[in-house]
Amino acid sequence: FIMAKQVEQLEKEKKELQERLKNQEKKIDYFERAKRLEEIPLIKTAYEEQRVHDLELWEQQEEERITTLQLEREKALEHKSRLSRMLEDRDLFEARLKASRRTVYEDKLKQFQERLAEERRNRLEERKKQRKEERRITYYREKEEEEQRLREEQLLK
Repeated sequence: FIMAKQVEQLEKEKKELQERLKNQEKKIDYFERAKRLEEIPLIKTAYEEQRVHDLELWEQQEEERITTLQLEREKALEHKSRLSRMLEDRDLFEARLKASRRTVYEDKLKQFQERLAEERRNRLEERKKQRKEERRITYYREKEEEEQRLREEQLLK
């Protein structure tokens, strides 16, 4: 009997514990939902504030960028007008420089052409000598072979 009462008591405690856990879970769910419902408007307002702040910052940076670009353009125009006065001097300097370099180039080209022609003549002369020597050697070799053939014919007779 005592054992049955103990088992019954344990089951009752177990059910109570499960009931308490279930109620606690419901409370936590309720609080979480309530918290979310309370947070949603706050998150939306924070998002809107951040968006407005970001927009203002972007507009400020854009204005700064535009003013710096305008200042750079003005400086560039000043430089252009200042440098345009030197345009004639630059062109004259370039013309002189190109003329002097052209004369140096033409002199070097002329020297190269002369060396090239001299080298061609030398190589042509060398090939001429080489061919002449080859023909002479070929002539003597053929003559020697002819004499050798004649001697062999004489010996055979």
